[in-house]
Amino acid sequence: MRGAINNFVRVCIAFALALLPVLGSQGIAQAHAVVVSTSPAGWAVVGTSPAEVSLTFSEPVEIGLATVRIVGPAGDTITTTAPAHAEGRPEVLVVSVPRALSDGTYTVNWQVTSADTHPVHGAFVFSVGQPSTSAALPAPVQTHTEADLAVVLSYGTARWLSFAGLALLAGAAFFVVWCQANAAVGRRVRVLLSSGWWSLLAATVLVLLLYGPYATGRSLTAAFDLSLAANTASTRLGMAMVARLLLLGLAGGALLWFLRRADGGEATDLQRRRRGAVVLAATCVLALTWSAASHSGAGDLAGLALVADAAHLAAMAVWLGGLVVISAVVRSADALAMRVAVPRFSRVALVSVLVLVITGVFQSWRLVGTPSALVGTSYGRVLLGKIAVAAVLLALGAVARRWVQRHYGFPVVTPSDRRRAARGPGDRQVRRFGAVVAAEAGIAALVLGLTAVLVGTSSAAAEQAAQNRPAEVMRPAPGEPVIADFDAGGAAGRGKVAVLVTPGAPGSSEVHLAVLDELGRPKEVAEVRATMSHPERAPGPLTVPLRYSGLPGHYISDALSLPVSGRWDMSLKVRTSDVDEAIVRVSVAIP
Repeated sequence: MRGAINNFVRVCIAFALALLPVLGSQGIAQAHAVVVSTSPAGWAVVGTSPAEVSLTFSEPVEIGLATVRIVGPAGDTITTTAPAHAEGRPEVLVVSVPRALSDGTYTVNWQVTSADTHPVHGAFVFSVGQPSTSAALPAPVQTHTEADLAVVLSYGTARWLSFAGLALLAGAAFFVVWCQANAAVGRRVRVLLSSGWWSLLAATVLVLLLYGPYATGRSLTAAFDLSLAANTASTRLGMAMVARLLLLGLAGGALLWFLRRADGGEATDLQRRRRGAVVLAATCVLALTWSAASHSGAGDLAGLALVADAAHLAAMAVWLGGLVVISAVVRSADALAMRVAVPRFSRVALVSVLVLVITGVFQSWRLVGTPSALVGTSYGRVLLGKIAVAAVLLALGAVARRWVQRHYGFPVVTPSDRRRAARGPGDRQVRRFGAVVAAEAGIAALVLGLTAVLVGTSSAAAEQAAQNRPAEVMRPAPGEPVIADFDAGGAAGRGKVAVLVTPGAPGSSEVHLAVLDELGRPKEVAEVRATMSHPERAPGPLTVPLRYSGLPGHYISDALSLPVSGRWDMSLKVRTSDVDEAIVRVSVAIP
């Protein structure tokens, strides 16, 4: 048995060492991938048709599920090559345009996955020759289709099931090898072990199949698209799922071997330590497949974050899975077995909580950053909810620990002590203890659900970075856009406006105005009004007759006649709801 255990440990260590370079090779990422620049530039008017369109991101991006779609002035999709990385630059995405583009305005819709596996999408506009007039603008184009509710719920359920499977498998295995007095595996524990393994296997397959539809905004039926699954397998998350399936195969074989060899004899301290080390090592290696495909796989201190997150998940699995085992066997175990197993698990739970607190504080510091992000971001609010639920779990754990100390923590010295130890607590007391543990297990399921939500939520640091990212304000010059921020208040009142003025009909100018969200994506608002005034030569503000173009967030004025050229001041009123509006003032160059 010793040789087989040592070989399994070596396999786990070798697999972990092989897994880290593959899954942890991405560079440092401060947030989700953000477009730094494009070619052609956004809102640019180029004289000749570009041979390719490229996007440069703030971090390396994956191309397994990446899409770049160019929509022409007539609403037609321009044929391009598949997205690819520029040579030696994983942060640059390029598509070639085989044919020359005619004059007009083109919309580029893009979607990629960040280093932390979260899908990111957006759009930008450029023109060839001259911008399209309002009559020649394309029909409304959906820049990105969000995943439907069925996909979101199915993907979230699969993530929760994967955490629950890990907790059942690891918690039950560690309870058997560390907490029990002997290696006998009862029927209920065998059910928990097999349920954990099969649940984790099914959840891993489901995540692999559902991630493609979730990231690309397709329907639930796309989960059966084998080509989409193959593309998913080439992404960071897909490689983590494939690695997890291989690990589960090894763990399943080792588990069958152990269950067949377990003789029920009392284990020595050396055997307990060796077997416990094997289960913990296997759990940590499995946990790496979550860590490498989450926020921990990218960002500052990514290597340390991977280790901390794997330790966090392993401690969670051992503790929460052990709670389920205790709640399942506490009524059927005899007094002597309980006197050994329950105090041992109580000490395991205490160590697990300490590991969870230390690693949780580190990850919160890394992913939240500032106290204001706890209440000002979605990630922070979910994290606060998880902390509140975990506090209730810890309080119940403290009650259970006091019960254990009262009934099993006394020294056995006198004959009366020995009789009390042999008798154990009464049935009513055991039922009360079982109720507390069952409540802990139920709350633990909620903690796992919130953990699954956190994994699928943008980190607070990433969300605040997007909120605080300053807009690129360009100096007013003919043919160049001017971009400015606005904040109308309310939940969705922040965004940007981009204004481009180009020559129109003789004696007039053409104004293109786009309303964007904080990430630069088209944003629909209730109303936009504009006036223009010259600082010296105009008698008063002139109304700009804006019309909705048909493109999301895009307005145009194609018959603006101004008496003089040069720099003009534009005042924009952006109304985002019935009561929320903002005034934005920019300077534009009139050709």
